Amino acid sequence: MKRELYTYLGLIDFLAHTLGPDYEIVLYDFSYDGSSIISIANGHISGRKVGAPLNKKSLEAISKEIYKSNNYISDYISLSKDGKMLRSNVYFIKDSSGDLLGLLCINFDDSRYQLLVEDVLKLCHPNDFAKEKNNYIGKPELKEINKNNFESFDSSMEDTVDEILKALMVELGVSVERLTLSEKMEIVETMNYKGVFILRGAVKYVAEKLMCSQASIYRYLKRIKDNIK
Repeated sequence: MKRELYTYLGLIDFLAHTLGPDYEIVLYDFSYDGSSIISIANGHISGRKVGAPLNKKSLEAISKEIYKSNNYISDYISLSKDGKMLRSNVYFIKDSSGDLLGLLCINFDDSRYQLLVEDVLKLCHPNDFAKEKNNYIGKPELKEINKNNFESFDSSMEDTVDEILKALMVELGVSVERLTLSEKMEIVETMNYKGVFILRGAVKYVAEKLMCSQASIYRYLKRIKDNIK
């Protein structure tokens, strides 16, 4: 073991005691058995023990020599053996010349806190609602993907039309300028189904957004109504 790492051995237990059982603290030594773990606290979190090899994220960081321009990498997601998502951080231990000696890694398991969130939400929501809400806490990417599944509160007719039109344009994969007649009719039909044209001024605004006349919108609506009969 490198002499510079002896100080960090005592730090492992100290950090684990200070931060608590939800934090895994790991020390790697690059001179020891192929850059493996030489000390670990709360290893139950990732399921590793002394002697386990470097993880893929650390290997990539070292291969790319990220440590030469950074002292650490923080707040990336890793997975434990049982599939729990961990918030991980790596500190590069370097000598006075900037050469890498080892790594100090901290992995945080927030699963106990997630359970607490669920319990708190159940105090004020029906169980099904609390469960669904918890699925989206801290996951903005899921909110975006499932945005159309939720009610939203717009401040104006224009906002309502813009939101619906944006989603429809993404589905069609074309710009407004390149819309065909059938595609415009499809958009108008969907907006009509969603009740957009109940809103005052919607026909005029939709016509402007689709770059056509109000008469065209009314004509599309008539065709849609005739087809329903």
